[in-house]
Amino acid sequence: MNRERQDSVKQQAAFWLNYSQQLSTAIRYVEALAASERAVALDGTNAEAWYVKGTCLAMLARYNEALEDFEHALRLDTQYVPAWDGKAWVLGILGKKAEALAAVNMALSLDPDYFEAQRRKKRLEAL
Repeated sequence: MNRERQDSVKQQAAFWLNYSQQLSTAIRYVEALAASERAVALDGTNAEAWYVKGTCLAMLARYNEALEDFEHALRLDTQYVPAWDGKAWVLGILGKKAEALAAVNMALSLDPDYFEAQRRKKRLEAL
């Protein structure tokens, strides 16, 4: 019974994560943030959920909170490339070029073909 309950909770978390991404695509960031927060509350061990929450926060210009969530995602999974790229994105916005370049370089060391990180690195180097 406990295993069934865990599976149900994980399914609910996946639903809210997917819904958050749909809302974000529709540029409904406040609602997307609420959905991602539900996903995190249901499954706080999911690095992707923390990343999506951080992305929503960044889109709402809540950069320090976004950075915390990207770092939380990376504590859960140090190999999670989107969180490295998200961290680079926010650090760049905050004017921390050296730290942003270090984060984007980490993303590219894990996945040299990650398109967003390639673009971000070019933008950061142009600053």
